Amino acid sequence: MTVLQLTDLSLSFDGVPIFENVSASLSADARVGIVGPNGAGKTSLIKVILGLITPDRGSVLWVKKLRMGYVRQVFPFDVEKTPLELAGHAHAETLGRFGVGKALWDTPVRNLSGGERTRLNLALAFKDDPQVLILDEPTNHLDIAGIEWLEKLLLSFPGAVLVISHDRYFLDKVCRETWELRNGRLTTYPGGYSAYRQIAASNEAALQREHSKWSREVKELTIEIRNRRAWYEKAHKDAGKNDFYRGKAKKHARQFQAKDRKLMKLLDAEPERSIPEARPLVRVAHEGYRTVTLARAEGLAFRYGSEQQWLLKDVSFTIRPGKKIGLIGNNGTGKTTLLRLVTGELFPASGSVWLNPKASLGYLSQMLSNLDPDEPAAANLTRNTGMSTQEARDLLGMMGIQREAQMRPVDTLSMGERTRVAMACLTYGSYDLLVLDEPTNHLDALGREAIESALSSFPGAVLAATHDRYFLDTVCDTVWRLDKGALTEHQGNYTSFLESQRKSKDAAGKDERQARMLAIRASMAFLISKISAAKTEQEKAELDREYSRLAAKLKALQDK
Repeated sequence: MTVLQLTDLSLSFDGVPIFENVSASLSADARVGIVGPNGAGKTSLIKVILGLITPDRGSVLWVKKLRMGYVRQVFPFDVEKTPLELAGHAHAETLGRFGVGKALWDTPVRNLSGGERTRLNLALAFKDDPQVLILDEPTNHLDIAGIEWLEKLLLSFPGAVLVISHDRYFLDKVCRETWELRNGRLTTYPGGYSAYRQIAASNEAALQREHSKWSREVKELTIEIRNRRAWYEKAHKDAGKNDFYRGKAKKHARQFQAKDRKLMKLLDAEPERSIPEARPLVRVAHEGYRTVTLARAEGLAFRYGSEQQWLLKDVSFTIRPGKKIGLIGNNGTGKTTLLRLVTGELFPASGSVWLNPKASLGYLSQMLSNLDPDEPAAANLTRNTGMSTQEARDLLGMMGIQREAQMRPVDTLSMGERTRVAMACLTYGSYDLLVLDEPTNHLDALGREAIESALSSFPGAVLAATHDRYFLDTVCDTVWRLDKGALTEHQGNYTSFLESQRKSKDAAGKDERQARMLAIRASMAFLISKISAAKTEQEKAELDREYSRLAAKLKALQDK
């Protein structure tokens, strides 16, 4: 059953078109992911759908009045209020279900972490039992465990879900349909992100082939017209009063004029062209330096203040050239702290961190501290890479940053643009080890793919703390996991890591089952001896019942 119909929607701001002629429908149990580059108008589209913005033309038709749950990208409520004040005492249970524990109920929202605010935002959207969920970047600030919790929540939700996200793994898990908003147009695709990318890439290749064929025809026809025109002019010049040559000239004239008309029709019928999105086109500049070890830690321990819990305890590792390491762990487990210890920003309480003095290190913090916020983007690039101003401007243009924006101070750019500039400074520099803290934050999906492509071909080592599971699968050959102060290492990408976790859990479950079966058999053997020594029929009957209960329990464990 269709619950929403969008028909020929168009929207512009200050005369600048955002999108045009958008038409789509939403079914009652739809799972739709909205994707597209930053600035394409995705948030504006859902605001039009919700009636928060009036379109220039077109219609939004809800089949019936439905309860809506809307999660904005930025927390929209009064941050001085507490979660309990925002939800109301009647919905206290909802706060608990969404991971906003009692300890936080009376804490002002301004003191909550990003992940806690996201969970509160979701709880407030669910408190009135919505029939439609509209979510704008709901995985922001959530760690992997939080994202997996959200995936399960949405998969069990019985209504329609419309979600904007750049988290490709999340989109694959949750969505059955994808809407791409790009260059002002909306295109719908079946399936999640991976299916959409496969179909879109195939469509773009077909468009490119069709346009190339058209271009060849235009070129061939243009050459033929030029040749026939030259023949005509020569024949006309040679004709004089000779009737034969005059007839020949007229024939050539008719032919090139006919070809001219055909060319005009061909030009009017130019097929649609595949327009690639601007990507941060990055290369990796590297001097080819190699060493056995780039960095090493032994017995590393760290905590903030003598009264605080240890974030890291007895952590040891080695980083070698060519390794692509993904660092994972729940929020607050110390991932950023570990990166800052590697870069030398922090010093351990005990143990040691050694960085090869011959190795060069590039660091991307979440605050993008490798950029000077007062300098223009082009100046940042020239300072960090040694390229000329013109080369920097050309590169920034290829990255989709307009010439006017290139010369503005970096702190006036969007976070996505700043991240692209910061990554270009690193990948166009010459480093042996890149230490990256959430490198895909603020990037759209195409920007993330470009970064992944660059890092995959990087000959040095990469250590990246990230919650982006697609990145972990695409780039990383090693996964480090931080949990309760301990660091464990897995050789392989994220999917391989999950498989090893599943096998370990299965093995642990099997060992536990074997231990329980062994204990039950021992109890049954003990009961047999007691039954044999029973002095009364009542005692024997009670022991027989207990024996039967244990036998049934043993059979249930054996059947698992």
